[in-house]
Amino acid sequence: MIPKEFLQINKKLSDLDGKNKDGEIYVDNLHSPYIQFTETFTVPSSSLNRPEMSAVHQFIEILSHYIPEAIEGTSLLPEPRPKKETGKLFFARPIMFANKQFIYIFSTDMQYLGGALPNEIKKPAQQNQAPSFETDRIYFNAKIFPVESILINSDYVEDFNSHRFRGGVFRMEADRSADSKPQRFAEIFDELDFSDLEAKIRVELGITSEIWPMGRVFSPVGIDYLALSLRFLKPSLSKIIREFRSYYSILDPGQEGVDEKVVNAFHKYLFAHETTRLSSRSGNVRWKIHFTDFVSLTE
Repeated sequence: MIPKEFLQINKKLSDLDGKNKDGEIYVDNLHSPYIQFTETFTVPSSSLNRPEMSAVHQFIEILSHYIPEAIEGTSLLPEPRPKKETGKLFFARPIMFANKQFIYIFSTDMQYLGGALPNEIKKPAQQNQAPSFETDRIYFNAKIFPVESILINSDYVEDFNSHRFRGGVFRMEADRSADSKPQRFAEIFDELDFSDLEAKIRVELGITSEIWPMGRVFSPVGIDYLALSLRFLKPSLSKIIREFRSYYSILDPGQEGVDEKVVNAFHKYLFAHETTRLSSRSGNVRWKIHFTDFVSLTE
Protein backbone atom coordinates (compact mmCIF):
# COMPACT_ATOMS: atom_id res chain seq x y z
CA MET A 1 0.00 0.00 0.00
CA ILE A 2 1.26 3.46 -0.87
CA PRO A 3 1.42 5.75 2.20
CA LYS A 4 -0.90 8.75 2.23
CA GLU A 5 1.99 11.21 2.04
CA PHE A 6 3.23 9.59 -1.16
CA LEU A 7 -0.25 9.64 -2.69
CA GLN A 8 -0.35 13.39 -2.11
CA ILE A 9 3.02 13.82 -3.78
CA ASN A 10 2.02 11.60 -6.70
CA LYS A 11 -1.13 13.64 -7.25
CA LYS A 12 1.03 16.76 -7.56
CA LEU A 13 3.37 14.94 -9.95
CA SER A 14 0.45 13.89 -12.15
CA ASP A 15 -0.63 17.53 -12.40
CA LEU A 16 2.90 18.88 -12.86
CA ASP A 17 3.55 20.84 -16.03
CA GLY A 18 6.43 23.10 -16.94
CA LYS A 19 9.74 23.52 -18.71
CA ASN A 20 13.19 22.82 -17.31
CA LYS A 21 15.35 25.75 -16.31
CA ASP A 22 18.37 26.24 -18.54
CA GLY A 23 21.36 24.29 -17.28
CA GLU A 24 24.51 22.51 -18.40
CA ILE A 25 24.92 18.73 -18.22
CA TYR A 26 28.12 17.23 -16.79
CA VAL A 27 29.43 13.83 -15.73
CA ASP A 28 31.82 13.99 -12.78
CA ASN A 29 34.93 11.96 -12.01
CA LEU A 30 32.77 9.41 -10.16
CA HIS A 31 30.76 8.85 -13.37
CA SER A 32 27.70 10.61 -11.93
CA PRO A 33 25.63 12.90 -14.21
CA TYR A 34 24.33 16.24 -12.96
CA ILE A 35 22.75 19.39 -14.31
CA GLN A 36 24.27 22.71 -13.23
CA PHE A 37 22.36 26.00 -13.14
CA THR A 38 23.44 29.64 -13.04
CA GLU A 39 21.64 30.17 -9.74
CA THR A 40 21.82 28.39 -6.41
CA PHE A 41 19.25 26.87 -4.06
CA THR A 42 19.30 25.32 -0.61
CA VAL A 43 18.82 21.59 -0.09
CA PRO A 44 17.27 20.76 3.31
CA SER A 45 18.87 18.59 5.95
CA SER A 46 17.47 15.07 6.14
CA SER A 47 17.93 11.80 7.98
CA LEU A 48 20.59 9.45 6.61
CA ASN A 49 18.39 6.46 7.49
CA ARG A 50 15.17 7.65 5.86
CA PRO A 51 14.55 11.24 4.77
CA GLU A 52 11.73 12.97 6.62
CA MET A 53 8.65 13.68 4.51
CA SER A 54 9.04 17.41 5.15
CA ALA A 55 12.51 17.27 3.54
CA VAL A 56 11.17 15.11 0.68
CA HIS A 57 8.44 17.68 -0.01
CA GLN A 58 10.99 20.51 -0.03
CA PHE A 59 13.32 18.69 -2.38
CA ILE A 60 10.52 17.80 -4.78
CA GLU A 61 9.62 21.48 -4.86
CA ILE A 62 13.19 22.13 -6.00
CA LEU A 63 12.89 19.46 -8.70
CA SER A 64 9.51 20.81 -9.80
CA HIS A 65 10.99 24.29 -10.17
CA TYR A 66 14.20 23.36 -12.00
CA ILE A 67 13.56 20.08 -13.88
CA PRO A 68 9.80 19.43 -14.01
CA GLU A 69 10.21 17.60 -17.33
CA ALA A 70 12.09 14.83 -15.52
CA ILE A 71 9.35 13.96 -13.05
CA GLU A 72 6.04 15.09 -14.56
CA GLY A 73 3.50 12.27 -14.65
CA THR A 74 5.72 9.95 -12.61
CA SER A 75 5.14 8.22 -9.27
CA LEU A 76 7.49 8.60 -6.34
CA LEU A 77 8.30 5.07 -5.22
CA PRO A 78 7.55 4.56 -1.51
CA GLU A 79 10.81 2.63 -1.09
CA PRO A 80 14.17 3.35 -2.72
CA ARG A 81 15.28 0.87 -5.37
CA PRO A 82 17.69 -0.53 -4.31
CA LYS A 83 16.73 -0.10 -0.67
CA LYS A 84 20.27 0.79 0.41
CA GLU A 85 20.04 4.05 -1.55
CA THR A 86 18.30 5.86 1.30
CA GLY A 87 19.53 9.31 0.26
CA LYS A 88 17.89 9.14 -3.17
CA LEU A 89 14.37 9.60 -4.50
CA PHE A 90 13.12 7.28 -7.23
CA PHE A 91 10.41 8.30 -9.69
CA ALA A 92 8.77 5.77 -12.01
CA ARG A 93 6.52 5.83 -15.06
CA PRO A 94 5.33 2.88 -17.20
CA ILE A 95 6.02 2.98 -20.94
CA MET A 96 4.52 0.79 -23.68
CA PHE A 97 6.03 0.25 -27.13
CA ALA A 98 4.93 -2.45 -29.58
CA ASN A 99 3.01 -4.23 -26.79
CA LYS A 100 6.19 -4.43 -24.73
CA GLN A 101 6.25 -3.01 -21.23
CA PHE A 102 9.09 -0.81 -20.04
CA ILE A 103 9.60 1.48 -17.09
CA TYR A 104 11.27 4.86 -16.84
CA ILE A 105 13.18 5.39 -13.60
CA PHE A 106 14.51 8.80 -12.66
CA SER A 107 16.55 8.92 -9.48
CA THR A 108 18.20 11.87 -7.80
CA ASP A 109 20.39 12.50 -4.78
CA MET A 110 18.82 14.72 -2.14
CA GLN A 111 21.69 14.55 0.33
CA TYR A 112 25.14 16.10 0.54
CA LEU A 113 27.79 14.53 -1.71
CA GLY A 114 30.72 16.74 -0.70
CA GLY A 115 32.65 19.59 -2.30
CA ALA A 116 30.84 22.56 -0.75
CA LEU A 117 32.66 25.63 0.53
CA PRO A 118 32.29 26.39 4.26
CA ASN A 119 29.84 29.22 3.61
CA GLU A 120 27.67 26.89 1.51
CA ILE A 121 26.93 24.62 4.47
CA LYS A 122 23.76 26.12 5.93
CA LYS A 123 23.27 23.55 8.67
CA PRO A 124 26.14 21.23 9.66
CA ALA A 125 25.80 17.48 9.71
CA GLN A 126 24.76 15.87 12.97
CA GLN A 127 24.47 12.27 14.05
CA ASN A 128 22.49 10.37 11.38
CA GLN A 129 21.57 13.71 9.81
CA ALA A 130 22.89 15.04 6.49
CA PRO A 131 23.72 18.75 6.34
CA SER A 132 21.67 21.43 4.67
CA PHE A 133 23.69 23.04 1.88
CA GLU A 134 23.59 25.55 -0.92
CA THR A 135 24.24 24.21 -4.41
CA ASP A 136 23.78 24.95 -8.09
CA ARG A 137 23.37 21.37 -9.30
CA ILE A 138 21.10 18.34 -9.23
CA TYR A 139 22.60 14.87 -9.56
CA PHE A 140 20.44 12.39 -11.42
CA ASN A 141 20.16 9.08 -13.26
CA ALA A 142 17.59 8.43 -15.98
CA LYS A 143 17.06 4.99 -17.48
CA ILE A 144 14.51 2.81 -19.24
CA PHE A 145 14.43 -0.99 -19.09
CA PRO A 146 11.90 -3.79 -19.73
CA VAL A 147 9.76 -5.13 -16.92
CA GLU A 148 7.81 -8.31 -16.28
CA SER A 149 5.19 -6.55 -14.21
CA ILE A 150 4.36 -3.23 -12.54
CA LEU A 151 2.40 -2.98 -9.31
CA ILE A 152 -0.13 -0.16 -9.60
CA ASN A 153 -1.91 1.08 -6.50
CA SER A 154 -4.42 3.95 -6.58
CA ASP A 155 -3.30 4.75 -10.15
CA TYR A 156 0.35 5.12 -9.14
CA VAL A 157 3.40 2.87 -9.44
CA GLU A 158 4.23 1.16 -6.16
CA ASP A 159 6.78 -1.42 -7.32
CA PHE A 160 8.00 -3.35 -10.35
CA ASN A 161 9.71 -6.57 -11.40
CA SER A 162 12.34 -6.12 -14.06
CA HIS A 163 12.70 -8.38 -17.09
CA ARG A 164 15.94 -10.12 -16.26
CA PHE A 165 18.53 -10.07 -19.02
CA ARG A 166 19.11 -13.71 -19.96
CA GLY A 167 21.52 -13.14 -22.78
CA GLY A 168 20.94 -12.91 -26.49
CA VAL A 169 22.80 -11.64 -29.51
CA PHE A 170 23.41 -8.24 -30.99
CA ARG A 171 23.84 -7.67 -34.69
CA MET A 172 27.39 -6.91 -35.66
CA GLU A 173 28.36 -3.77 -37.53
CA ALA A 174 27.83 -4.10 -41.28
CA ASP A 175 31.50 -3.62 -42.12
CA ARG A 176 32.70 -6.53 -39.96
CA SER A 177 33.93 -9.66 -41.67
CA ALA A 178 31.25 -11.96 -43.04
CA ASP A 179 32.50 -14.94 -41.06
CA SER A 180 32.44 -13.03 -37.76
CA LYS A 181 29.73 -14.49 -35.59
CA PRO A 182 27.68 -12.44 -33.12
CA GLN A 183 28.53 -13.09 -29.51
CA ARG A 184 25.96 -14.68 -27.25
CA PHE A 185 25.80 -13.27 -23.76
CA ALA A 186 25.10 -15.57 -20.85
CA GLU A 187 23.92 -14.44 -17.44
CA ILE A 188 26.78 -13.13 -15.33
CA PHE A 189 24.84 -11.93 -12.33
CA ASP A 190 27.05 -13.28 -9.58
CA GLU A 191 29.00 -10.01 -9.67
CA LEU A 192 27.86 -6.54 -8.67
CA ASP A 193 30.07 -4.87 -11.26
CA PHE A 194 28.74 -5.37 -14.77
CA SER A 195 31.23 -3.03 -16.45
CA ASP A 196 32.97 -5.82 -18.38
CA LEU A 197 29.68 -7.23 -19.63
CA GLU A 198 28.53 -3.73 -20.57
CA ALA A 199 31.77 -3.17 -22.48
CA LYS A 200 31.16 -6.36 -24.48
CA ILE A 201 27.62 -5.28 -25.29
CA ARG A 202 28.91 -1.90 -26.51
CA VAL A 203 31.38 -3.72 -28.77
CA GLU A 204 28.66 -5.94 -30.21
CA LEU A 205 26.50 -2.89 -30.87
CA GLY A 206 29.38 -1.30 -32.76
CA ILE A 207 29.72 1.56 -30.28
CA THR A 208 33.23 2.82 -30.99
CA SER A 209 35.10 5.69 -29.36
CA GLU A 210 34.24 7.84 -32.38
CA ILE A 211 30.54 7.24 -31.82
CA TRP A 212 30.68 7.43 -28.01
CA PRO A 213 33.95 8.99 -26.72
CA MET A 214 33.02 8.66 -23.03
CA GLY A 215 33.66 4.91 -22.96
CA ARG A 216 33.16 3.61 -19.42
CA VAL A 217 32.83 7.08 -17.93
CA PHE A 218 29.13 6.83 -18.72
CA SER A 219 27.80 3.77 -20.52
CA PRO A 220 24.61 4.47 -22.54
CA VAL A 221 23.64 0.81 -22.33
CA GLY A 222 24.10 -1.44 -19.32
CA ILE A 223 22.64 -3.69 -16.68
CA ASP A 224 20.30 -2.09 -14.14
CA TYR A 225 17.98 -4.01 -11.82
CA LEU A 226 19.36 -7.15 -13.56
CA ALA A 227 17.75 -5.93 -16.79
CA LEU A 228 19.28 -4.65 -20.01
CA SER A 229 18.91 -0.90 -19.68
CA LEU A 230 19.32 2.27 -21.72
CA ARG A 231 20.65 5.30 -19.82
CA PHE A 232 20.19 8.96 -20.63
CA LEU A 233 21.87 12.29 -19.94
CA LYS A 234 18.80 14.47 -20.35
CA PRO A 235 16.55 15.11 -17.34
CA SER A 236 13.46 15.27 -19.56
CA LEU A 237 11.07 12.36 -20.09
CA SER A 238 9.48 13.85 -23.22
CA LYS A 239 12.88 14.26 -24.91
CA ILE A 240 13.97 10.80 -23.83
CA ILE A 241 10.82 9.20 -25.24
CA ARG A 242 11.21 11.07 -28.52
CA GLU A 243 14.63 9.46 -28.94
CA PHE A 244 13.87 6.10 -27.30
CA ARG A 245 11.11 5.25 -29.76
CA SER A 246 13.70 4.92 -32.54
CA TYR A 247 15.78 2.19 -30.90
CA TYR A 248 13.82 0.64 -28.03
CA SER A 249 14.11 -2.84 -29.58
CA ILE A 250 17.78 -2.90 -28.49
CA LEU A 251 16.40 -3.86 -25.07
CA ASP A 252 14.99 -7.09 -26.52
CA PRO A 253 17.80 -8.55 -28.68
CA GLY A 254 16.56 -12.14 -28.47
CA GLN A 255 18.33 -14.76 -30.58
CA GLU A 256 17.88 -12.97 -33.92
CA GLY A 257 19.76 -9.86 -32.91
CA VAL A 258 18.88 -6.21 -33.35
CA ASP A 259 17.97 -4.89 -36.78
CA GLU A 260 20.75 -2.94 -38.44
CA LYS A 261 18.49 0.09 -38.95
CA VAL A 262 17.85 0.21 -35.22
CA VAL A 263 21.56 -0.01 -34.45
CA ASN A 264 22.24 2.79 -36.93
CA ALA A 265 19.57 4.95 -35.29
CA PHE A 266 21.20 4.32 -31.92
CA HIS A 267 24.59 5.28 -33.33
CA LYS A 268 23.16 8.57 -34.63
CA TYR A 269 21.65 9.29 -31.23
CA LEU A 270 24.96 8.61 -29.46
CA PHE A 271 26.90 10.65 -32.03
CA ALA A 272 24.70 13.62 -31.11
CA HIS A 273 26.49 13.79 -27.75
CA GLU A 274 29.70 15.80 -27.88
CA THR A 275 31.95 16.08 -24.83
CA THR A 276 34.53 18.49 -23.47
CA ARG A 277 36.91 17.42 -20.73
CA LEU A 278 37.15 20.07 -18.01
CA SER A 279 38.16 20.49 -14.38
CA SER A 280 35.74 21.07 -11.51
CA ARG A 281 36.15 23.70 -8.81
CA SER A 282 37.95 21.14 -6.67
CA GLY A 283 40.31 20.21 -9.50
CA ASN A 284 38.70 16.88 -10.39
CA VAL A 285 38.00 15.89 -13.97
CA ARG A 286 34.48 16.37 -15.31
CA TRP A 287 32.96 16.04 -18.76
CA LYS A 288 30.60 18.63 -20.22
CA ILE A 289 27.94 17.22 -22.55
CA HIS A 290 26.92 19.12 -25.68
CA PHE A 291 23.79 17.95 -27.45
CA THR A 292 22.88 17.99 -31.13
CA ASP A 293 19.20 17.57 -31.93
CA PHE A 294 18.72 13.84 -32.53
CA VAL A 295 15.53 14.28 -34.56
CA SER A 296 17.31 16.45 -37.13
CA LEU A 297 19.96 13.75 -37.52
CA THR A 298 17.36 11.11 -38.37
CA GLU A 299 15.40 13.15 -40.90
